[in-house]
Amino acid sequence: MTEIDLIVRELVSAEMTHPIRVGIDGFCASGKTTLADVLATKIRALGRNSIRVSADDFQNPPEIRWQLGAQSPEGFRRFQINFSALRSMLLEPLGPGGNRHFRSTLYDVRESRPNISPERYAETTDVLLLDGLFLHSAELDNCFDFTVFISADFETCLTRALARNQEGTSGPRELEELYRLKYIPGFALYMQEIHPEDCASFVVHTA
Repeated sequence: MTEIDLIVRELVSAEMTHPIRVGIDGFCASGKTTLADVLATKIRALGRNSIRVSADDFQNPPEIRWQLGAQSPEGFRRFQINFSALRSMLLEPLGPGGNRHFRSTLYDVRESRPNISPERYAETTDVLLLDGLFLHSAELDNCFDFTVFISADFETCLTRALARNQEGTSGPRELEELYRLKYIPGFALYMQEIHPEDCASFVVHTA
């Protein structure tokens, strides 16, 4: 049985009175979305509905994200994600005592405009798979039933990002500069503060 199959088995065997909330944390281009999609497919094959959400759709607008400067590592760490909305619109409604009415998007970061999704209703047997940055932050304490941290070398992530022009920037030089000046030191700050590998329910290493 593969590592992923073991994770799936533990998720679907958990007995809860609300949807299982799974956070899939890791650096940019570490493989969060890929893993979440694989988990979703396997969970659905076992007859359980999965709800796929990305924290990228809960980013703050530029005036909040860039309040310390557009290339600030600390600003990236502190202000990239709207943790309050993620809690109130998605994670708490699906948790204990929640009404199971949730929204899956808040903001379109590429278009720089609000994108509030219609409200949806979750069954108690559903499994939420949320991928995103900084999911072990204190602002999201007690919001997950399980978490996965994807451990990946920064240089590997940068190589992947360059191969697919991850941020839609004008060229590879600008993208590499963005990673080296902002994203890598910002995520390193998060790892030094939170130690997500020690907090996670599961750690997946990617080459």
